[in-house]
Amino acid sequence: MVPWFAGEIGCYISPVEQERFGSIDFDWFHLEELPGRLRERQAIFSDADAEVLRPLGFQLSDGRAYTYVPEGKTFSVKPGIDAAQTVVEVSLDSWCSFVWELKSCFALLYAEQLAVRSGSFGQMARWEPSLRVVFGDQDLFDLDHPSHIADEFGCEVDLTKTFTLEDRATEMRNFLELVGFVHIRAVLDAAEIEALRSDVSDALGKARPDDRKSWWTAVGGREVCNRVNYLNDGSARIAALGADPRILDIAALGGPELRDACDRLDGNSAVIKVPGSEGGLADLPWHRDCGMGGHPVKCPMLNVGIQLDAATESTGQLQMIPGSHRGTCRIPSAREAQKHRVVAITTEPGDVTVHYGHTLHAAPPPNDPHASGRRALYLTFVPPLTFEMVGPGEGYNDVLFTRSEGRVQHLNDID
Repeated sequence: MVPWFAGEIGCYISPVEQERFGSIDFDWFHLEELPGRLRERQAIFSDADAEVLRPLGFQLSDGRAYTYVPEGKTFSVKPGIDAAQTVVEVSLDSWCSFVWELKSCFALLYAEQLAVRSGSFGQMARWEPSLRVVFGDQDLFDLDHPSHIADEFGCEVDLTKTFTLEDRATEMRNFLELVGFVHIRAVLDAAEIEALRSDVSDALGKARPDDRKSWWTAVGGREVCNRVNYLNDGSARIAALGADPRILDIAALGGPELRDACDRLDGNSAVIKVPGSEGGLADLPWHRDCGMGGHPVKCPMLNVGIQLDAATESTGQLQMIPGSHRGTCRIPSAREAQKHRVVAITTEPGDVTVHYGHTLHAAPPPNDPHASGRRALYLTFVPPLTFEMVGPGEGYNDVLFTRSEGRVQHLNDID
């Protein structure tokens, strides 16, 4: 039988992708495939992970189970869950989606497709990056030992460098590949920005908390919209941006095959930084845009952000951990992020920011309660496989909505 995504992403898996994303024999994987991968990879834990990881057991609904037991910088696989300190129960379909990284542990938790029978979900979340190293052969980005980013000549890269469209595409592309983001100044003029602001304001006026296309937060007891998706459906001007030669040239920095995902994955969306936010996902902590899953499907995903307002510390600005797109790792705490050269991107209206979705980034709140905040319009460009596996109107972030109110939940709000 040809498998489907479980839950929110109901996408057909083509015969070409059946072998890659199809059903996996649970016992064969743990008795033969995974031990072989562990022998080939050897070290998969960072020093910090090796100190805190404890035996993790996966148990299927039919009772079959295996435990991953840490042994130095790697782990062994033991039948059953007697040795497990944390036990996670999932269906076979959910486990397969997790192994293929169609769904992360966070997506399974939001969708109520896993149950922590003992121990803590935090252990599973801490395990996941290391499992991606052995499941998907990804590199590990070591949060605890930051490395300098050097160009092809061995010179340290100026992480604050900005560009214009007059600069050579090869220079911008090389910077993007090394660092994971690019800041391009003065792409759109004042008249264009004012027109886009007007369209975003119109969409904000029509948004409602239960429309499942917008995100909301509370400010002083008031419901305030902090994100609107699929703006291209209601604005011909925004929809046309995906064919604008300037935007297409920028998107090509991530690869010539990338296409505007205007009809899926939240479409063309606007993010609004809201001063005084009191909950929800208005102010995003460190994350990757493939954090709910789908990394092998939609990455390299390139986010092109058209800045409608100035981005400063007082209005809230995008922050990046350079080079983090080149590997997988746990989500850093604020203290862990400080070990790195975090780049806060200061922009003017009309500037464009570009970042890979896999680059660790954050969007802290405005630090001035009287500031107006800022607005940014995002277009997302993804590879052809995304269009084969994610249908129109579907997206990995759909799992963030509660079933009752249509509101977006923060992980801290989940029981």
